[in-house]
Amino acid sequence: MTDFYPYNFTAEIVQHDVGSARYRYTVIFVPQALKADLPLGEYPKLRVSGEIDHVPIEAAFTPVRAEHYVLLSKKLLAAIDKSLGDEVEMRFRIADQVAVDVPETLLRFLNSDPKLKSLWDDTTAGKRRALAYMVSSAKRLETQEKRIEKVASVLRGEIDLKGNPIR
Repeated sequence: MTDFYPYNFTAEIVQHDVGSARYRYTVIFVPQALKADLPLGEYPKLRVSGEIDHVPIEAAFTPVRAEHYVLLSKKLLAAIDKSLGDEVEMRFRIADQVAVDVPETLLRFLNSDPKLKSLWDDTTAGKRRALAYMVSSAKRLETQEKRIEKVASVLRGEIDLKGNPIR
């Protein structure tokens, strides 16, 4: 029987400084030996689905110099009860690289406007994921609706993802 997660590794949780003391990420680095078995040349930010210490995750292997890392959120660290210096086991499979979970409210909005739906379809999967997350992370329906309007403005090229006007 094939393992549901065909890849695994153990790594130490470390702090990764990104250019300044202001940006420090808690990460695990993907072992060099494992990288040869992965399609990182085709997908430098390889999306994976799996678990870290038996807690489910959806992640991307983020490239930095000649390495790749997995970002660990505070919520995940709390769930696995681990911190800097601890070792974790990551088991994973390669995920669909273009899949995007679109909230129902955003999907209905896009389907009601063929021009916006076309702009959405022409956008990269990464940008669609960012826009979908913008909407899905809102707790209240009113906030979701405001963010859907922001998504429409981004798709029309009026503003960037941060809300800054595009000239």
